[in-house]
Amino acid sequence: MFAVRCAVLAVSIFALAAPANATVQPWDQKKVTELGEQLETTTRELWETFRQQPRPTLGQGQANSFFRLQQQLRQLRTEARSLARMLDDGAGRDETLPSFESMMQTIRIAEENARRVFTGTTVRDRAQAAREVLNQMTPFYQADPTVLEPVQR
Repeated sequence: MFAVRCAVLAVSIFALAAPANATVQPWDQKKVTELGEQLETTTRELWETFRQQPRPTLGQGQANSFFRLQQQLRQLRTEARSLARMLDDGAGRDETLPSFESMMQTIRIAEENARRVFTGTTVRDRAQAAREVLNQMTPFYQADPTVLEPVQR
């Protein structure tokens, strides 16, 4: 698990590194605020979908992944709510960049855990919807943005 987290962190840092001549898309407060509100909605729906799923009863490894996923989704929901409020209050790129970066890392790890925990696609589909909103926000935060693709196995 530690190796997976290190790999995700390395990929995230590499994805965030931009060439010296690249520029971030001009900040559009209205558009980013709308996306922040969409993100709050999709992460709330993701959380509610997760809560409706039956708790796995198989091995300890799956139980650990379930509780990790629970914490990751709780963190996403809280951070999305905070980001939406900050944007609504007029916060700009510099103030909101740490939250955006954190959510990009967390959603990737959460999607991987959802694959381990649930055989159905309901939770993964909701996570994908949240990731798609984050991908729409990416050009406002990163020069030469790399779209975050679903985890493939």
